[in-house]
Amino acid sequence: MASTLFDVLGDEWFCVTAVRGLGEADVLARLGAAGSDPLPRYPIDGVAEHFGLESWAVRVYCPEGTGWAYVFDALPEMGVPFREPVLKELSRGTEAVSVWQPITASVRVAHARDGKILTLFDWGRVDPASGTEPDRLNRVLDRAGFFLDEPDDDFSGPAAALEAVESEFGLAVDPQEVAGPLPTVVVPVRGD
Repeated sequence: MASTLFDVLGDEWFCVTAVRGLGEADVLARLGAAGSDPLPRYPIDGVAEHFGLESWAVRVYCPEGTGWAYVFDALPEMGVPFREPVLKELSRGTEAVSVWQPITASVRVAHARDGKILTLFDWGRVDPASGTEPDRLNRVLDRAGFFLDEPDDDFSGPAAALEAVESEFGLAVDPQEVAGPLPTVVVPVRGD
């Protein structure tokens, strides 16, 4: 299975969090997002010039009938939807899974449910995922090739992480819609 998220996000740097069962209004409320009405819509590569390089801007994608909402960090080095307070709030009463590939570090994966971070994985630490419920994530990351002594030469951590969570959690996006204009808001900075 190829990753549709990887097709649009690539492997340089990205951050995406998928939240089960929430609509756009619920996601925006949980983010405490500040924005005008109607919300501005920007394509994947058009946010920095409007919000600046240090803003906590995110793009929200809620495809109908999939059961998942997606929060894309508009400036992925920030890792906004991966940040603990944001991830906890998004997962309150439901579950969320997040994959972050910072430009200066290795891929990270988190799984949260009911406002608690269950599992964290940082490929740069070489250890399996840790937390209160690491088995599920470790199983899918192992299948994806993360824990091999010598991975294939063409192994891509970002692609493998996205493919693993897409497969395990039943995630699916339309790459053209994700690359196109999506509602874009700034998340107020909360501790972390």
